[in-house]
Amino acid sequence: MVGLILAIVVVALIFGGFYYWARRQGLVTTEPAGERGSRRISLLTEAVAYVGAILLLAGGIAAVGQQWNSLGDWGQAGVLAGAAVFLLLAGILARQVREPAIQRLAGVVWFLSAACVGGATGLAANDVPAASGAVTVLATGAAVTVYAAALWLVRRRALQNAALFAGLVITVCGIIATAARPSGQLHLLGYALALWGFGLAWTWLGWRRYVEPVWVTMPCGAILALYSPSLTVGSQGWVYAIGIATAAAAMAASVPLRNTPLLALGTLAMFGYVTSVTVQYFHRSLGVPAALAIAGALILGLAVISTRLMRAARPAKPGKPDADEPPDRDHHAGDDRHVAGVEQAERAHRRSGPLRVGQPAHRMRRGDDLQADQQQREHDGQGEPQRAAQQQEELTADLAEGEQRRRPGSARLLSGHRRLRSSPAR
Repeated sequence: MVGLILAIVVVALIFGGFYYWARRQGLVTTEPAGERGSRRISLLTEAVAYVGAILLLAGGIAAVGQQWNSLGDWGQAGVLAGAAVFLLLAGILARQVREPAIQRLAGVVWFLSAACVGGATGLAANDVPAASGAVTVLATGAAVTVYAAALWLVRRRALQNAALFAGLVITVCGIIATAARPSGQLHLLGYALALWGFGLAWTWLGWRRYVEPVWVTMPCGAILALYSPSLTVGSQGWVYAIGIATAAAAMAASVPLRNTPLLALGTLAMFGYVTSVTVQYFHRSLGVPAALAIAGALILGLAVISTRLMRAARPAKPGKPDADEPPDRDHHAGDDRHVAGVEQAERAHRRSGPLRVGQPAHRMRRGDDLQADQQQREHDGQGEPQRAAQQQEELTADLAEGEQRRRPGSARLLSGHRRLRSSPAR
């Protein structure tokens, strides 16, 4: 029981890490329009509802289990097929509700429906006299794959992706069991190599976003590719090279992808393979203590390499010395904005033209704007110093005219003239 809980925690951490990475990279698929809606059910209520549903399902299974052995293979297959149809219809009805909690419930019931389809197919195929165990496995995997693929095309979510992956793994195992008649270590080698190749292909499909969501496809394929060589390393020593090379490739790929969970998976696989090969091949010649010491030295080197790769895979934060942008960028940006604002104010001041005393404000602005535009078109080839001198002369003439008429606007013109003289000519 404790081992099961630890396994669940480890799987949750791995997939949670990949989800965080995909969300940070913008690879999380947005919800379709039919699945969006405001949250009306809290997460606590949803968790309690799931506990109640699990207890209800357990009670139903216990009730059916009392008569399970008396039903026979076809009867048991019929019960599972009926449960699969019921769960499929329940998921279809749940998809009509836009509440996010109900949408997640639809994914759960469809996942259970795929499991029931696999169980029904396996029981039915097992009852066929001519069918062997390998044919039963192949039929079960094919049924789950086809059914889960149809559900995934309708709803491309995590649980449907997991059901499709499980169906494909069972299918690959069924193909190897049916085609490779020899038993023993060669048969096990066929399983290891086939699952290793499928794991690499599934990881690539997730990386290229052909099979979504990415945060489910990539860890499933990576875990399978890293683990499958260990099935036959005890009898086929050269498979260690495949396992170590795969772990090294996962660690190297995590740097450009900035994927820390992938680096952690590669590091753990490298630790396991290096320790195993050291103890297996050096414990006789050097003794167990020396072999363990060599393994410890290799692990320390691996830890140093992993630390450096983790720093490279971690995204740089703004304002840090290793960031792509300089730390004083905001300061320079503020200076640029200030200079741009000053230049814009000066251009607006030049275009507004001199204020004519004794005219209505709107007429003065309109006439002065037209005059300024005409002057700008006529004197496009002139330099800025000539324009500043011309405007200074106009302000001086207006100031003299205002003083002669003794209007209150002369003080305003005088202050504007002083500001213009104090500012450097552009």
